[in-house]
Amino acid sequence: MLQPLTPELKQALADTLAQLLNHKSQSLNQMQNQEWWQQCVQNKRLYNAYHDLAEQFYDAVGFQLEQLPDFQGCLLQQILQQGRLPIYAPVQNSPCEKHGVSKNAVEPLGFYPQPDTAQAESVHLESEQKQPLTPPNNDNQSILSEMTDLSESNSVVPTHLPLAVTTPIIEKQSSPIPDNASTSLQTGVKTVKKMPHFQIPNARVGQNYQASIQMQHPVKQDLQIHHESVRIPENLGICFDAVTQQLSGIPTQAGEFKLIFQYKTANEQAGWLSGEVTFIVTADPRSLWQVNEPDPNAMYWKANNRCQLIQAADFNIAACSQRGRSHEHAGTFRDDDFFVAQVADSNWSVLVVADGAGSAEFSREGSRVAVNTVGEYLKAFMQKQSGESDRLLAQWQVGANDDPETKNAAHQLGNQFSDAFYSAATQAIEQIEHEATRQGVASKLFATTLLFAVVRQQDNKTFISSFWVGDGAIAVYGKDRVRLMGKPDGGEFAGQTRFLDYGCLVRDFKQRVHIGYFDDAQAVILMTDGISDPRFETDAGLENQKKWQALWQEIEPHLQQEQPEQALLEWSAFFSAGHHDDRTLAILWTVSTSSIHDSSMVTEPVEINGEEHE
Repeated sequence: MLQPLTPELKQALADTLAQLLNHKSQSLNQMQNQEWWQQCVQNKRLYNAYHDLAEQFYDAVGFQLEQLPDFQGCLLQQILQQGRLPIYAPVQNSPCEKHGVSKNAVEPLGFYPQPDTAQAESVHLESEQKQPLTPPNNDNQSILSEMTDLSESNSVVPTHLPLAVTTPIIEKQSSPIPDNASTSLQTGVKTVKKMPHFQIPNARVGQNYQASIQMQHPVKQDLQIHHESVRIPENLGICFDAVTQQLSGIPTQAGEFKLIFQYKTANEQAGWLSGEVTFIVTADPRSLWQVNEPDPNAMYWKANNRCQLIQAADFNIAACSQRGRSHEHAGTFRDDDFFVAQVADSNWSVLVVADGAGSAEFSREGSRVAVNTVGEYLKAFMQKQSGESDRLLAQWQVGANDDPETKNAAHQLGNQFSDAFYSAATQAIEQIEHEATRQGVASKLFATTLLFAVVRQQDNKTFISSFWVGDGAIAVYGKDRVRLMGKPDGGEFAGQTRFLDYGCLVRDFKQRVHIGYFDDAQAVILMTDGISDPRFETDAGLENQKKWQALWQEIEPHLQQEQPEQALLEWSAFFSAGHHDDRTLAILWTVSTSSIHDSSMVTEPVEINGEEHE
C-alpha cells in the first residue's frame, strides 16, 4: 500500500513544477560558471529524468497546465516538445568534446552550453536570443498549491536540482546536428499532445432542452458523434438524436453527469475517438423554496393569504393578498394587507392596500392597522358625504376642462377629499403609535406603506381620488390610456421606499392627493410592489402602456371566473426569479365594457391649486 507523501516531499514536488513552469532558474546566474553545474547540464540522463517527470505532470493535469498564462515557452513545454534524448548515438565532429563530453553524446537542445564554433552558431541561429530571468508568478503558485495540497507544508527541504534554458526551443522536425555531418542523427521533435476538452450548455430541470456537444480545446469545432456510443444516465429524461446530432428532452433531475461518447472531427480520417463531457442540470428554482409555517403562538398572527369579492350593479371589486416565497422560506408572516368596501346605498367604494416593511418586526400589524383604520374612516365619511359629492360630480363635464362650473366642482371635490385623507392618514399613524406605546417599542417597528382610493363608478364614468405613500402603484386602466394616480416613493438606494409617518403629512401631503374623472376607464388597480416590481421592473416602467396592457391580459380572464377573487389569489402566486415578496392586489372593474366611449373622448389634465386633475 502506497504511503502518503510527507509535507516535505509535497513541497519539493511543487517547487519542481513551479520551476518547470518558469522560463529560467532563479539561481542560474550564480551557478552557470561553476564546474559542478557544467557537469549537470551536460548529463543527458538527468535531462531525460526531467523529461519523464514533465511528461507525468502533463499526463495528470495537462489541460489545466495549458490554461496557465506562463505555459507557452516555459521549460515544461520545451522539454515535452524536444522529447527524450538518446543515450548512445554517435555523432562525428561533435563540438561537445571541448566541454569534456564524449563524441558519442548528442547535444540536448536548451540544456547543453552553447559551443563557440562558427559552425554551431550557424546551426542554432534561430534560437540564439536569450530569455529574461522571470520568477514564477503568484497565479502559478496558487494553482500549484491547489494541485499538490501544500497546506501542511511548512518545513524546509533540500533544494531540488535547478533547471536552466539558455535558448528557447524552436519546433523543427529535423535534428539540429549540422547538415555536413557524415553520420546524421535524425531526431524527431515531439509535439505536445493537446488533450481535447468538450462542452455542452447547461440544462434546467423541467424545461425543454436541445443542444450540441462541441469541442472547445484545442480547437473549437463541431463533432460527428456516433449515436449508439452515447452513454446517458437512465431516467435523466434526455436522449441523443442521430439526425440533429443533439441532446434533447426535459431533464428530470439536477446534478453533474458524465456523458461518454465516440466522435470524429471534420479533419479526422482515422476511426472513432473516445470523449466525455460534463453535463450540468440545474435545479428548478421553485423546488429550492421551502414552505414553512410561522409560529402560531406569535404576537400579531396573520393568515398566509386572504381574498375578498364585492359585486355591485355597475362594477365588481376583487382583492387578494398572498404571502411571498421569501416569507414562506423563512417561516415568517405576510406583511401586506388590504381593505375594500362598497359604501351602502351608493356607487362609491373604498380600496386600500399596504405593504409592511420587511425589516420592521411588527410591520404585519402596522399594515393591518393602517388599512383598517383608513378604510373604515373613509367608508363612514362617504356614507355622510356621498350626496354632496354626487351633486358636485353632476357639475363636472368630462372633457370640458375650461368650463367654469367644472373647475369649481373639481376644486371643491379636491379640497373635500384632501381634508378627509389627511384625517384618515393621521388616525392611522395615531393608532400605530398607540399600539407601539402599549407594547413598549418604537413605532418604526410597525412601518408600512399606504395606498388608497375612493372611487365612484356609474354609467361608464369613473371618478377617483387617491393618496399614495411608498412603492407599489395606483392606476386607472383604459384600453388606450393608463393614468398613474401618483408616483412611487423611491429612496436613495435600490429597494428603499417611504413609509407612512407624520413627515409625509407635513412636508408633501398635497402632492400625494390626486383626483380624476374619466369616461374611458375599464378598471381601477391598486397593488403593492410584490406585483409592480416583477411586472414593471422600474418606476419608469409604470409609465409604459404596453406593460399595463400585458398585465391586463393576464388578470382580465380571471375576472370572468365564477370566483374571481380566488382566481386572482391563485394567479398572484406566479413565479418570477428574484421577486419573492408578498403580493397584494385590489381591483375595481366595470361589469360591461361594451359601451366604453371612443378614446377620442379621453380628457386632458386640468390644473387646480397647483395639482393635476382630469
